[in-house]
Amino acid sequence: MAMKPSQRKVPLLLGYKKNKAIMRGKDKKVTLNLTSMIDMFTILVVFLLKSYSAEGQLITISDSLTLPQSVSAETVELNLDIVVSRDVILVDGDPVYEIGEQLIDGSPIPLLVDRLSDHMEYTLASRGNTGEDMEINIQADVATPALLLQKVMASCGAAGYVTQNLAVIKAGGE
Repeated sequence: MAMKPSQRKVPLLLGYKKNKAIMRGKDKKVTLNLTSMIDMFTILVVFLLKSYSAEGQLITISDSLTLPQSVSAETVELNLDIVVSRDVILVDGDPVYEIGEQLIDGSPIPLLVDRLSDHMEYTLASRGNTGEDMEINIQADVATPALLLQKVMASCGAAGYVTQNLAVIKAGGE
């Protein structure tokens, strides 16, 4: 039993009746809608300009803190963030250590050292060991005792964060 060839109504451009298929498409005009394309490019340009000119506040300042003022002109880069409030020490928004009255010396806080070491290991594993120093941002209230700030900085150093940046508010004036 012989099978009939396919009775396709759509001509293929590979062989049979090729000229008729080409001639059928000649009467259609293809045009670009420039208005939509210009709108799309305008949105892309505005988005790129906004993302590249985003200079200024790169860290989120906690509402419960009053940062000290400084005349420093350096901008803060986006790094791991430690917030030292009156009640608790937060690492990237997670409470790590509740602050008590046991401020005897400036030794490191073991819970904070463990958390920072875990973060350092995770960061080095995900980014690879690039050989550059890991940096950390510390936010503390103006009324934070110097001994507590010393304990936090000692904990950062014990975890391997060599460069520690203290977040401040730029003093008004010039």
